[in-house]
Amino acid sequence: MTSFCFKGQRVLVTGGSGGLGSSIVRKFYEAGATVFALDWDKKSLLDLQKELPELKIVEADLTKWSEVRAIVEELGPLDHLVNNAGTAIISTSLTTTEEELDKYCFEQIISIRS
Repeated sequence: MTSFCFKGQRVLVTGGSGGLGSSIVRKFYEAGATVFALDWDKKSLLDLQKELPELKIVEADLTKWSEVRAIVEELGPLDHLVNNAGTAIISTSLTTTEEELDKYCFEQIISIRS
């Protein structure tokens, strides 16, 4: 298996405490990077930090632009950014409600295009 060295590199991973995000965080951490895991779920961030003691955790809601900007500026220079955060509707096309579609899909599409 190929190994990578990120020693001395600073990496920010959004959505860093979830399934894919936590795997990304672990790989960069194992490769020697200083890793910042950003997520809105503080409990999951703290659980991940127990596993990876040198992990830097950042609790933030990416929908709050001004707060996120201030937080990221406080982190200082970064070498890498992994934009992993996202949303999902956990239901089938037959059981998804209009409210779920409005909340997750339409708003996300509009905000991407604006």
